[in-house]
Amino acid sequence: MSISKQAINGVKWTTVATATIAICMLLKISVLTRFLDKSDFGLIALVSFILGFMDLFMDMGITSAILHKQNIKEKEYASLYWLNVFFSLILFALIVSLGPVLADFYNEPQLAQLVSVMGVGIIFSAIGRQYKTILQKEIEFKTIALVEIIAAVISLILAILLAIENFGVYALVYSALVQYFLSNVLFFIIGVRKQALLFHYNYAETKPFLKIGIYQVGSQVVNYFNRDLDILIIGKFFGADLLGGYSLAKQLVFRPAQILNPIFTRVATPILAKMQSDIKLLKTNYLKLLNAVSSINVPIYTGIIVFAPLIVTILYGEQYLNIVPVVRILSVYMIFRAIGNPVGSLVIATGRTDLEFFWNIFTLIFLPIAIILGAQFSIEAVAIAITVAMAILLVPSWRFLVYRLTGASLKEYLVAIIPKFKYAEIKALLKRNKSTD
Repeated sequence: MSISKQAINGVKWTTVATATIAICMLLKISVLTRFLDKSDFGLIALVSFILGFMDLFMDMGITSAILHKQNIKEKEYASLYWLNVFFSLILFALIVSLGPVLADFYNEPQLAQLVSVMGVGIIFSAIGRQYKTILQKEIEFKTIALVEIIAAVISLILAILLAIENFGVYALVYSALVQYFLSNVLFFIIGVRKQALLFHYNYAETKPFLKIGIYQVGSQVVNYFNRDLDILIIGKFFGADLLGGYSLAKQLVFRPAQILNPIFTRVATPILAKMQSDIKLLKTNYLKLLNAVSSINVPIYTGIIVFAPLIVTILYGEQYLNIVPVVRILSVYMIFRAIGNPVGSLVIATGRTDLEFFWNIFTLIFLPIAIILGAQFSIEAVAIAITVAMAILLVPSWRFLVYRLTGASLKEYLVAIIPKFKYAEIKALLKRNKSTD
């Protein structure tokens, strides 16, 4: 099968999977808002931030390095796998030990147990993460999609059943753990048949991957704080109840991007990696990717701004209408964030994760200051502050990343951002130049 056909097939299955997963998550949250308090969602937001942060260290950027590096040997895969497992065990122990400290800091006694229980997901993730990456590298998105759909649907059913049985916040916890376990075990079972797992480890074999990955994990850590530091600060300044409302608003506006952007970026990353030696072709296809992402995200977030009261009422109920202003503000924020999202595929494809790392360090100067200033007033002020900061960073991000990696001028970049959705352009994104087929 040609690269273009693989890409089109990958987009199809990624679309089905991401849409199904997002719908399951929305249904889960929509149902559970009828059973849980706002403070429960605030606690889960804090736990999710902590575990997501730890998970970045477990991966050590190896996923990105595997996608970039070609012709990886069997022993190298084995060394990377066992390194991942080792880190997962260390991080789980660290999470358990930090639980009481976090509970004291936020004055939320439940946090200690929640963090420890959810931390088991870190170990589950280590089982199948690498095999999922190998499937992605080989553009086998149908397999990935089916696994993720099965896990998401079962998790949804379990969450609803547990909520009905009055498990409270643990309906979210246990359903999430089951989703982690199922997906990763299935990835392992499928993947080990394609890439046998050896009981072999050699640190020297992991060094080239860690060299690429260390910048990626550094970049992801900084970007993680840039993206979710508002959760930590609101939790401290305003408490779990207000954080719960803010978290629900943020989940709502993040969901469209989480559905739509991976449809393009997940498929684009391995394909752009194959174009890394042809800068002209790389630029052309990156700009098409950027335009496709913008053309879909901008109209959707405009719709959310207009119909926010109706959307919140349907998904969460009338008791949550007070989060409508936050939903509208964060929708503007997400337009800017969605535009910047495809650059992640570009830096991984070109192996220049170091540039992304230094860029995210630079942005870390602005966003925390904006969040802390906003937190002096209200959660709406926090949302406004991060939106303004993201808008200010748009042009500098082009100059530091896109221009250096593709040579695209500011005019070309801004033109690509302007929505002009056409099927022909999406089709062109998925087709490679004949010389690279």
